[in-house]
Amino acid sequence: MLFLRFPDRYPQKNSIFVPVMNGNAKRRKIILNIFFLAIIVELAMQSFLLNSLGMYISPIVSILSGITVALTAFWLTAFKEEQGYKTDHQNPSKQYKIMYGSFAIGAIISAVILYFIFLDFPVDAKASDIIPSLEMYVRRFLAGEVVYRPLFFESYAVNPTYLPLLWAPYIVSEVLGIDYRWTAYFVFLLAIFLYQLKLVKKNLPVYELVLKSIIPFVLIIVLAIFTRSNFGLAVELLPIGFYLLLTLSIFDRRPWLMALGILICLLSRYAFTFWLPVYLLIYWIEYGFGRVFRVSLYVLVGVLGLYVIPFLSKNWTILKKGLDYYETTAVRQWEPQIWQPPDAVPHHLSGGLSLAIYFYGYEKYTVKDRLARNRKAHIAVCAFTALLILLGYFYYRKRGLDTKMYLIIGLKLYLVIFYGFFYVPFGYLYQLPLFLSIPLIYNISFSRKQKELKPGE
Repeated sequence: MLFLRFPDRYPQKNSIFVPVMNGNAKRRKIILNIFFLAIIVELAMQSFLLNSLGMYISPIVSILSGITVALTAFWLTAFKEEQGYKTDHQNPSKQYKIMYGSFAIGAIISAVILYFIFLDFPVDAKASDIIPSLEMYVRRFLAGEVVYRPLFFESYAVNPTYLPLLWAPYIVSEVLGIDYRWTAYFVFLLAIFLYQLKLVKKNLPVYELVLKSIIPFVLIIVLAIFTRSNFGLAVELLPIGFYLLLTLSIFDRRPWLMALGILICLLSRYAFTFWLPVYLLIYWIEYGFGRVFRVSLYVLVGVLGLYVIPFLSKNWTILKKGLDYYETTAVRQWEPQIWQPPDAVPHHLSGGLSLAIYFYGYEKYTVKDRLARNRKAHIAVCAFTALLILLGYFYYRKRGLDTKMYLIIGLKLYLVIFYGFFYVPFGYLYQLPLFLSIPLIYNISFSRKQKELKPGE
């Protein structure tokens, strides 16, 4: 984003850097098509084209497609002149009916597909210990036992690593006897429904409202058809729902609601670690120290109340033991699985989703050294991406930048890079950056009418 040259107010006629916001409808249409093509490619590289180009080329294509989504969204939505557009007046009642109908159809079709996947993948620690681990957390909590102590399975034990909001939502599942995977799906539906309530207020043309309403479910359906185990063995729709709620909270100026959006991600899937300081710093610059102080204070109170006081204070070694176990898990994933030949490339590294495979290829180093290099590169590239987002903000802030959309685009870009270099590339994790295209789609106009630039304009 930083290196997209922002033109003068009255750019030259033939400048290749004329941005969308200056009214070039033809260029806007081209960029919009590239945006959707990039989303299709990003989806394809996680579903029907998964690892189709081999374990070295596939992750490059996947990452570049995600970056392209972010950059084209920047051109299409990151400037205030591009916000909003006029359409013929639509009947509000009709708009809500269309949205409710489209949402219901998409949710039901997705639920039917997920239902059969859940039947085919009964909860079994031998297949995956994700859901069985969640069950242990929840049942210990409900029984008044110590939650954060080793989790014992048939032939091994693990140190607990999940933060509270990654397992606490399933308390409802346990009490009501609901499959945990449905709870994750319901959280995702809540986030989509809230987004669509916001969407329907934009008075969109009918075709655009219907299309945008069903796109999230199209993503789920395609992924569910081609990567069934990611939905059967994991519950990634919960953190996806949380991150969608985070992006929704960015549009709100109430400090407590913004803090809630941060908190639910911070205490669950905290992949946004380097992006978060950028978010708070930009918010400080835009709205003053008092407001960002309140947001930070609410987040601190939430962390203390939900994690530190009830759990961490009882055993201050919990966090260290969890991080140590992550280290052990990472090393195991850099070795062939028990069902693979001894000389095989580790299963998850060869999945075509992460550039970690390039670090694994340095055979002159030990596996542990290769992993260490990958981890250092991962931290460095994430920090650099966050810095780039911050510098981009300073470069564009006085040139009509829509800060809220910029932050969401930056989050999408950051997570694409974060997982692109991730050293434990479980397939289900990559759904998160993919689904962060939804807020971008919802804020891009499909039908904006713009006049062409005339000579001299």
